[in-house]
Amino acid sequence: MFHPQNFNQMKSLNEEIKDILTAKTSKAAKTAAFKKLGITSYEISLMLDKVSSGAYAGTTPSRYVFTFGVEIECGVSREALAQAANQTGMSYEYQGYNHRDGHNFFKFVTDGSLHLPDAIECVSPVLKGTDGKTALKNACKTLNKAGARVNRTCGLHVHIGADKLSGEQYANVFVNYAHLERLIDSFMAESRRATNAYYAQTLQDHLDSLKRCSSVSSVQQALGGCRYHKVNPMSYDRHKTIEFRQHQGTTDFNKIMNWASFCGKLVVWSKTNRLDADITSIKEIPFLTTSEKAFFKGRIAELNR
Repeated sequence: MFHPQNFNQMKSLNEEIKDILTAKTSKAAKTAAFKKLGITSYEISLMLDKVSSGAYAGTTPSRYVFTFGVEIECGVSREALAQAANQTGMSYEYQGYNHRDGHNFFKFVTDGSLHLPDAIECVSPVLKGTDGKTALKNACKTLNKAGARVNRTCGLHVHIGADKLSGEQYANVFVNYAHLERLIDSFMAESRRATNAYYAQTLQDHLDSLKRCSSVSSVQQALGGCRYHKVNPMSYDRHKTIEFRQHQGTTDFNKIMNWASFCGKLVVWSKTNRLDADITSIKEIPFLTTSEKAFFKGRIAELNR
């Protein structure tokens, strides 16, 4: 028997489409849901392009704003750096080992984990937007002009400001990274992947625990209070940041900035989204631009020949 109240509860096709577009799911999951509705592949691609551009509420924001900082592990002569900085105008200072914030220059501190001549860690001030990119680009130019080198013991650490995240949003970052981790591994050097990266251990072994987290402290507990993970939960206590530790050492501005942008956009996207399955293709990452996707596809090709 037909019941009018059931009819009133039925959703129109447009309503179902909107629900799928605004759902906190991967591109692959959205595609599968659309196909169940009988929508053509061409129409699906058009709608998902709108999602990528931020045209639908609840999906990828059209603009990402975040603060960031980088720690570049390398070997560089103090004398050569002084000469290069004199030419580029980079503001810097050599200090003893410390984790103090508040500096407005690039500080150089010792790092006992590095095994190469003139080992040092170049720590940026808090950076943001175009000015931050310009300052970082000049720092990379200075390091390279001074002949900076990296080897397998070097890493690149990126800090993204997290002081305005709720506990649940903070936990989302770790869950989302875990679901992206196998894909991220593909554009990292072999030395920085899950099986042999002591200083950047996998999150996937802790995914079930992370899914139950809704606070900073619960994430820290799920990861055993250890900072040596691909995403470090302990930097929040000292710096109010989330530290991404997986990237291999480099002084290449393009590589550093693309990775910093990836991390920053992931944090912003995680404010309103939590993945429930792994993403296995660069094209499915919802927060990257077309040019950023092309960059990481190129890295995958280069590192997996």
